Amino acid sequence: MTQNFYQIKNNLVIKLSFVFLLILQSFVFGQSGSIKGIVTESGTDDPLIGANIVIEGTSIGASSDFDGNYLIRSIPAGSHTITVTYIGFEPKSEQINIVANRALELNFTLKPLVLEGETVTISAQAKGQVSAIQQQLTADQISNVVSEERIQELPDFNAASTLARLPGVSTTQSSGEDNKVVIRGLSPKYNSIEIEGVKLSSTGSSQIGLSSNPEVAAQDVNNDRSVDLTMVSPYMIRMISVYKSLTPDMNANSLGGTVNMELREAPSELHWNLMYQQGYTAKSGTLGNFRAVASGSNRFFDDNLGIYLLINAESYDRNSDNMDASYNIAGDATTIDSTTGFRPVEVREVTFNRHLENRKRYGGNLILDYTIPNGSLKFVNMLARINSDYTDHRQLINYDQGRMVWRLREGENITDQQLHSLKLDYDLGILTADLAASYTASRNLLDESPEFSFNQVDALQSGVPRDNIVPEDLTYLLTSYKGDSSVVLRSANLFSSDYKEDKFTYKADFEIPFSIGSDLSGFFKFGGQMYNQTNENDQETPYLGFNGSATGDGTDIQANMMRAVMNEFGIDVNATGNLIGTTFLNSDKDLFDAFLKNKYGDIYYASNPKLLRQILDYIISKPEFDASNSQVSTGAQGGWYDGPYQQLTNDYKYYEDYYAAYAMSKINFWDFMLIGGVRYEKVETEYFAYNARDQRNAQGQVMYDTTSIKSNEFLLPMIQTKYTPFDWLDIRYAYTQTLSRPDYSALSPKFTITQGNSIYTGNPNLKPAKAFNHDINVTFHNNELGLLSIGAFYKTIENFVYTADYQLDAADGAGIDTLSNYQITRNGDYVVTPVISPTTGSSNAKVYRPLNNPYDATVKGLEFDLQHNFWYLPSPFNNLIMGVNYTRITSETKYPWYDVEVELVGRDRITVLVDSASTGRLIDQPDHIFNFYIGYDYLGFSSRLSFLYQDNSARGNGGRYPENDSYTTDYFRIDFSARQKLPYWNAELFLDVSNLNNANTSWIQRSIEGFRGIQNYGLTANLGFRIRY
Repeated sequence: MTQNFYQIKNNLVIKLSFVFLLILQSFVFGQSGSIKGIVTESGTDDPLIGANIVIEGTSIGASSDFDGNYLIRSIPAGSHTITVTYIGFEPKSEQINIVANRALELNFTLKPLVLEGETVTISAQAKGQVSAIQQQLTADQISNVVSEERIQELPDFNAASTLARLPGVSTTQSSGEDNKVVIRGLSPKYNSIEIEGVKLSSTGSSQIGLSSNPEVAAQDVNNDRSVDLTMVSPYMIRMISVYKSLTPDMNANSLGGTVNMELREAPSELHWNLMYQQGYTAKSGTLGNFRAVASGSNRFFDDNLGIYLLINAESYDRNSDNMDASYNIAGDATTIDSTTGFRPVEVREVTFNRHLENRKRYGGNLILDYTIPNGSLKFVNMLARINSDYTDHRQLINYDQGRMVWRLREGENITDQQLHSLKLDYDLGILTADLAASYTASRNLLDESPEFSFNQVDALQSGVPRDNIVPEDLTYLLTSYKGDSSVVLRSANLFSSDYKEDKFTYKADFEIPFSIGSDLSGFFKFGGQMYNQTNENDQETPYLGFNGSATGDGTDIQANMMRAVMNEFGIDVNATGNLIGTTFLNSDKDLFDAFLKNKYGDIYYASNPKLLRQILDYIISKPEFDASNSQVSTGAQGGWYDGPYQQLTNDYKYYEDYYAAYAMSKINFWDFMLIGGVRYEKVETEYFAYNARDQRNAQGQVMYDTTSIKSNEFLLPMIQTKYTPFDWLDIRYAYTQTLSRPDYSALSPKFTITQGNSIYTGNPNLKPAKAFNHDINVTFHNNELGLLSIGAFYKTIENFVYTADYQLDAADGAGIDTLSNYQITRNGDYVVTPVISPTTGSSNAKVYRPLNNPYDATVKGLEFDLQHNFWYLPSPFNNLIMGVNYTRITSETKYPWYDVEVELVGRDRITVLVDSASTGRLIDQPDHIFNFYIGYDYLGFSSRLSFLYQDNSARGNGGRYPENDSYTTDYFRIDFSARQKLPYWNAELFLDVSNLNNANTSWIQRSIEGFRGIQNYGLTANLGFRIRY
């Protein structure tokens, strides 16, 4: 870091220290006192969260917290009028006398509004809506809020589904279930997910990276920083806030926004809840789904100690029919249709996946809070697990090669998330201190997941022109399937993946309130945060090929293995000794049911996993079939490959140490509020991995460890302003700078050279992406309107990460990369190197490498949000509530790409690198998001009908070939919820129906709008019973 940077930091510290001393002086010599109390609702004594409490004629005020408590400091001594306001309630004012250096206690009970002489009854859903509005209005940041009443009265299936109904928020899905959030068009990995202000550990992925069998692996370990929100049960949540602008006391690792969930605590007296629901999945026609939740709480020792315990368990079928299609450029890549502006394309391959999944969840949280003199302690514990037991029956129709492939994959994927945090809030009089320590951890485990591959050659007509024909119009070529006896078993894999993240975090915040006269008030706040994080990835990719003849007279390891399998299990073979599909045919007729109405073809074959796993276990148990056994093999003659390459290629260990400090101040001056400050963040990393070339030799394979140590630091200024010219209007503006650190796998210092001479490498020199954010928001609010919010945002983002692919010799000539980066020498000899041309001394290996995008991206948009209830209408219409929000988002970035061209220089043919870029949207960014809900409450009955619409989102960029761009199609879903209270046991019945209109998730190719993928999962419904005491 340059000397100028340190000078800036030192000057900043000096200036902030000077401001601090001035504020401290005003506090010490000023004559002021304080007032505290609780704000509750008349008749129920429920706390009112986010009530606005002000000292009339001054800029001094506060808002009530989750328990209705408020505290106002630094009030000038003397007589004042204090006023409390809350939407839907009559305002209340009291005359008070503040004594210097003394604390006054005053509680408020607010009554609902009176309309034409009758007290307005605030319904359950309306109360949740009003509570969210109040919290949104009193927040220092630009935010959206989902209140406890909204979450608990008619809960969505999980936290992601709840967030999807907020402006600017869309979701990604897993088998039809919302699982991750996209905020303002920025993918889940660019957003931060917190519980009680503690950032959750990323949940990783079980996606298999590099393998010696490339057709069944992804070539890339996908461990980004996103969090799966299906882990979080809505029944444990007290409130959700989506912060779209940040203040310096918040972690800046968020480009789109920060989601913070507060968990439920123990109210006064004994309370307990029991809930059980039974569910139906239309896709599988099953009624066995269930969810059970039990919770209890109480307070002890004069309400000083609170204990809250919740446990939940559930099991759901998440079956789906998924289709994927890939396309090639047809013919000459330089030929472009003058009418469409695109090159002709042809379908290369269509994949059917009959996905069978049972998804179980288990979770619980224990929360203890204890009130001490002048402060409180809070101990939060949360555990969550998803156990996904799945089987994938895939059928691949390869139109290029005229063959079909069938793959069977099964596994049990376990994802764990845990959080433990201890927080101390203490009032020292002159300042308040918030100290916190936490431990978070996650694990994504896939243990011994087998995959088997079969094929049949000449299974369809080939050589037929397919230019610009969509997949559904190619089914006439599927007429050459030759039966099960011509299906041949080809390979087996046994994948394992174990991703872990552990993080210890420590945080301290100190706040000093001040007031200078009656017109100027606020606070000065400073503090810091640090964490120590460890990420580990351990993958194993052993495999074998069922090559050769089981009936021949060969004596090598492969021939012996084939012969032994045939004899041991009585496997049918064809004339050449291949193991054929008749023995392995699955007898479950449901697997052959119509797939997407057979629009893209029939399912011809499915295999029996039980028999295949028995064969695999048999082979693994026999040392004579182990390619690592030097007594039976040289290591490259076949058999079971489980050598160093299969054990270590995708493994890594990553350490990240984070340090942050900040200083900020909030100033209230009449109708203006200003928050300004700066945050300093530094990260130090250390990374361990392995370099290798796949030698396809279980005995001769050598791995070479590699390490990188890096660091980066940033100074991030932030400012928030609010102007409130009228009681019913506020105008906000925010300027912030925020970050997003690269995916863990992208930071790897390793490279791997495959048998095909491709090089996959990480890049430890990647910089974090940095966003410069402008937000403006205008909010209208009163009792009749509710809330109408209009916002705009504009982001400029630098250093996004993309994966470049290029030919190494051309990149070497252009100075972009060099051959020596992918060579390892020992004693003067190359022990690892890509294939080198003996004539040129260079390598034409294809390199895949993550790089920082040299082009900035922009994201801009508008958000509209209306929340309204019709309390002022005559009965029965006064029990209606509604909410509608609309978001328009546009983004633009350039996607760099490289290609090679051959030029004639004299008589020589020279390979040169072409460097260019295509322009497109950010991945996962929808153009339009629209949400609408209407609810109705009458006595003990509540219902809500919701509509969710997400316009097409960018899914992939084709680089040089815009024909390969892909987009999701429009997604429209209808959900319905209802609840009826029963006259006994304080019980209620509820019904929840998701995807009432049977919406699919699908995405298409750009030029001919042929499908790239479809996920069909159908409707789910739940009927439940709940008791609340």
